[in-house]
Amino acid sequence: MTRLTLHDDAKRRVLRVNMTYVAIFVPLLGLSAVLLLWSTAIVTSTSTWGVALAIGLLCLVLAMVPATYVLARRLADRSCVTFGDGTVTAQGWGRPKRFTAADVERVVTVDSMGFAGTAPTHHLFVVGPTKRLLVLVGQMWDREQLSALALDLAHRGVPLTPIHQPITPVQLRALDPRLVPWAQAHPVALGLLVGLGVLVVLVAVLVVVVTILL
Repeated sequence: MTRLTLHDDAKRRVLRVNMTYVAIFVPLLGLSAVLLLWSTAIVTSTSTWGVALAIGLLCLVLAMVPATYVLARRLADRSCVTFGDGTVTAQGWGRPKRFTAADVERVVTVDSMGFAGTAPTHHLFVVGPTKRLLVLVGQMWDREQLSALALDLAHRGVPLTPIHQPITPVQLRALDPRLVPWAQAHPVALGLLVGLGVLVVLVAVLVVVVTILL
């Protein structure tokens, strides 16, 4: 059996990427909370209540920073892929993913592709008849590790498709929709939809609060 784990430099990259995302989203969430509660305070003329609630929400938002650090460390320490007997077990955030070579329809290796604004790097995709079973990215796994898994499955009869030229998520999805979900292929559109959803929720909460307090 072969067991792949993250190297120390990969663990540091996982922490750095997650903390970078937090550094972007925490100020935006904090600003949204302040604007919402400031508007509520103006409408209801209860500035003390608004300040207290604003402080509480800001503390909750700021708590995302240490929480993200702890979760990213846990992800980096727990992440592993075990294979070698015809089965593959991948441990990440939640419950382990397990499948056999018989469940795999195709393995695709990509030499250079970036996800959601990240620097282009290598990837490995494992897909079944209807869905993606596993994706391993270069920010976490080196090329030798991905090659070991790809070759193990190929030796068991799984078709292996290497893509050596640089490619985008949209182009890869066009080759096989199972490889890249729509949300990952179109992160800008997803961000706009999420932003619109957050705005709708904030407005709805403001209307409800004003209705209750007036």
